[in-house]
Amino acid sequence: MDNHKLDTLYLMRLLLAIARFGSFAAAASHLGITPSKASKDLRHLEQSLGAVLLSRTTRRVQLTDAGKLACQQADQMVALHEELLDGLQRRRHSLCGELRITAPDLWGEVVLTPVLLRFRASHPEVRIIADFSNHVADLVRDNLHVAFRSTVLRSEPYLARPIVQDDLVLCASEAYLATHPPLVQPQDLQHHSLITRSQDYGRREHWTLLHQGKEILLEVAGELAFSNKKSVQMAMAQGLGIARLPRYLVADELASGSVCEVLPAYRPKGAHFYALYTQRRADSALITHFLDYVIRELGGPATSTDPLSTPS
Repeated sequence: MDNHKLDTLYLMRLLLAIARFGSFAAAASHLGITPSKASKDLRHLEQSLGAVLLSRTTRRVQLTDAGKLACQQADQMVALHEELLDGLQRRRHSLCGELRITAPDLWGEVVLTPVLLRFRASHPEVRIIADFSNHVADLVRDNLHVAFRSTVLRSEPYLARPIVQDDLVLCASEAYLATHPPLVQPQDLQHHSLITRSQDYGRREHWTLLHQGKEILLEVAGELAFSNKKSVQMAMAQGLGIARLPRYLVADELASGSVCEVLPAYRPKGAHFYALYTQRRADSALITHFLDYVIRELGGPATSTDPLSTPS
């Protein structure tokens, strides 16, 4: 307790308690110290300020003019300290700060944006800056907190957490399937119109299908070929052929029955969406909570605060 006399906040509280209760004994009892210590510490405060703060009588202790001024200042100091403690407590229990993230443009638009909006509604003190682009960003150079990528981990120079499976699906509109021969095995695809992704103005793609633990590699050519998935999806929905698309892009149509899965026993090989971040972000409560939230919302793997290091 001897160190209390060196604690300015303690001395301020002591002065306020004496002014409030009008006696050293009552103030000392309130603060859990002895009356003699209260008297000794108050004298220390007066000496340090170079002013008499109390007028002591046998019946009551009263504030001097200097004491009244000191009490006003002491009250502000104690209030500011309590406000600081309250602010830090709120910070521990509520998230704040800035999140700078990047994600593939289509997945970011269709899947991640609704999650970001719900997260922001739950945590209004968090600022979110999102860049949806297929450009592979450098997290350090671009000062990013999290990069979402659909990939097979190989030698990424970052830590990674699995977010959700990036499933692909062979699909066609109900109208197309009603007017074309049924499909039983992958070879039947050669008798159908296909819609593919074009690269460098080409129309050929390699599709890898999974069946009973084995991979079946197909080289296909589209009657229609587009460089972006939304155009492929639009053409497929209008009954112009069979396409390989991300399941998230056609989930609503599959649920309604307007689009049907083709060759469901032969699933296209997909990848996995990961959240990539640097080692220095690993201990961030905001990033950990954000990724936990995204995983829960998307129904991904069980939440884990232990990052998965990518293999070298």
